[in-house]
Amino acid sequence: MLKLDLLKTVALLLCVSAFACAQPSDAIVAEVDGKKYTAKQVDALMASFPPQMQASARTDPKRALGLLLMMRTLAADAEKANLDKESPLKEQLEYNRVQALSQAQVNQVRNFEVKITPDDEQRYYKEHLDLFQEAKVRVIYIAFTSPGLASKDQPKAGKALTEAEAKVRIEELAKQVRAGADFGKLAKENSDDKDSAAKDGDFGVIRRASPYPEPIKAAVFSLKPGQVSEPLRQPNGFYLLRVESIVTQSFADIRTQIFDDLKQKGFADYMQNLQKRYEVKVQDTAYFAPKTGAALPTQAR
Repeated sequence: MLKLDLLKTVALLLCVSAFACAQPSDAIVAEVDGKKYTAKQVDALMASFPPQMQASARTDPKRALGLLLMMRTLAADAEKANLDKESPLKEQLEYNRVQALSQAQVNQVRNFEVKITPDDEQRYYKEHLDLFQEAKVRVIYIAFTSPGLASKDQPKAGKALTEAEAKVRIEELAKQVRAGADFGKLAKENSDDKDSAAKDGDFGVIRRASPYPEPIKAAVFSLKPGQVSEPLRQPNGFYLLRVESIVTQSFADIRTQIFDDLKQKGFADYMQNLQKRYEVKVQDTAYFAPKTGAALPTQAR
């Protein structure tokens, strides 16, 4: 008996700590306009809210339920008065219906009808190995000032370089690297990218899908390990890039991304084909010109 009482106490404490406990479906949990509502009925009402509103509705049930039930009463009164059969409300209701159903079908296709098999994933991986390369990179960055354009990467101390001065400097550093100078040491002493400079120019890993400018990625993946790029101009400075290593990510590591990419591509193809089917070719542009009201008669002077 003592053990049972203890379990009840623990359950009560857990219930209080969670601020709410599950109620039997037939338990009365609310009363509105003299009518009592069970937990099952309230759950059904809450489910009629859009998904993004259901959580907030439960945090303020007095307002949410009151508003919903009031709206339902007003809607029922409108139907009794046949307002839903009058224009322009009739057309608005039909448009809203079509819009909701079309969005439901789009979600159905995106989530369930675009099928990706393990063979599809393997085939895509083998045919696009270059997309899954990743390069470990070192960098030397020399910033310059552009007229009217400030950069967070500008040197904090000393005279800011013009573009011409920065170009001369990065070319000189490139010559030193090609003559055998230590890239990491030069980066540490000269690079304006202070984060990587502190790590001897270590810029981390760049992948084909990384959100870097395309010229940067193109330069990186045109190099072999140990090679250094030509100075590469970007809007606020010049880069000198050295590739330390290039590896291809394993299928296991990239499989989830492949699945997501193929799903997205399948859905995009579906939508593109659908939009192409319903591309409108206007035959008479004058017909679609904005309509103006009839001109008012002018009074004789």
